Amino acid sequence: MSGRDRPADERTPTTSETLLRELAANPASPRAEAFARLYEPVLRRYVAASRIGHEPIQPADRDDLVQEVFLAVRSALPGFRYVPGRSSFRAYLRRAVRNAVLRLQRRPAPVPPALADALPAPPPAADGESETLLRIWTLALERVFRSGRFSPNTQAVFRRVALEGEAPADVGREFKLKPNAVYQIRNRILRAVREELDRFGRGRLSAADLLEKLEEDDAEVESLKSKV
Repeated sequence: MSGRDRPADERTPTTSETLLRELAANPASPRAEAFARLYEPVLRRYVAASRIGHEPIQPADRDDLVQEVFLAVRSALPGFRYVPGRSSFRAYLRRAVRNAVLRLQRRPAPVPPALADALPAPPPAADGESETLLRIWTLALERVFRSGRFSPNTQAVFRRVALEGEAPADVGREFKLKPNAVYQIRNRILRAVREELDRFGRGRLSAADLLEKLEEDDAEVESLKSKV
């Protein structure tokens, strides 16, 4: 591999002019594989160094982001004009990663699969339904945790397994619990969430109405606290 085709990085920020121009003229060029070898590692470094707020990008999201940016850059190459000394392809890649991270940040968080059975099923193609369901389970889970029924360690085990997707065996080792005990914690808290939602009409109300009742009750509780 020549110096011109060496991957751009912080120590050797070189860019393959001939490769960029060839792909700009013909995105389907056989040299696309060379482009991937050169620049995918660079994208991976940029993604790994990115943050959402103060938190690093989760490993599960990194591959998707790299692929998204890689495809976006490839499709945009015909419109990219590389002028040595004036335009930096490395800066262009950084902007592409930053834009992808911003899109990820604005994307509604999915409802964790572990909690899906605790929630009312959304009607087909309901606009904003995922955000509503996310808000419902967040409120219900907060209420369960505030009830004092579960210790901080039990809550932490649940968060790690049900919300963050860690393996029960790994979490169990850290908390000195057998995997079966971790599953029991997960199931007990899921049952408590379902019971909490049942109290507010799960199965009888639409997701929007259920959310409204939860929010009204939370507001009333906060109002009573402020008067004490």
